[in-house]
Amino acid sequence: MQVAKDTFFRTLADRLAVVNPARTVTLDGASRPAVMAVENETPVPANTFLEAFLLTWEGAGQAMPEGRLMYLDCTLSYGSKGSGDWLRSDRGRTVTAMDRELLQLCEPRCAASCDYTQTPPAALGTNIFWTPPVMEAPSEVDGVLLRTAKMRLFFFPEVA
Repeated sequence: MQVAKDTFFRTLADRLAVVNPARTVTLDGASRPAVMAVENETPVPANTFLEAFLLTWEGAGQAMPEGRLMYLDCTLSYGSKGSGDWLRSDRGRTVTAMDRELLQLCEPRCAASCDYTQTPPAALGTNIFWTPPVMEAPSEVDGVLLRTAKMRLFFFPEVA
């Protein structure tokens, strides 16, 4: 399951670096594409990384009663408080731009599974694939416009 998580995360981050190289976050002094796997990051206060894609893993299971195909559900959360002006009139534009970026990151909806515990990553000979993102209506919390998108990732579990 970890291979599928790592592959999906790295695929989105690598694609974001191409789609919008300016969308980055800086953590521990290092700049990188603004895709963050919540389970792998140092805990930070809420809304610290607004204009970043925050990946959260949710349920998992077997895709079909018989067979090895598995699934993982995930949510990507993102938002904007707008620029410095008091009206924050551009936060909707920013979230809309991130909607477009997310749709671009998700196509094609597949990637080669890789083991990222080694350098260079080793291709495993299988693929992961996922559903199109289902974007929920934006919400507002403390002046921040937030959006979540849900997807289901399919994979074959790695063999030990």
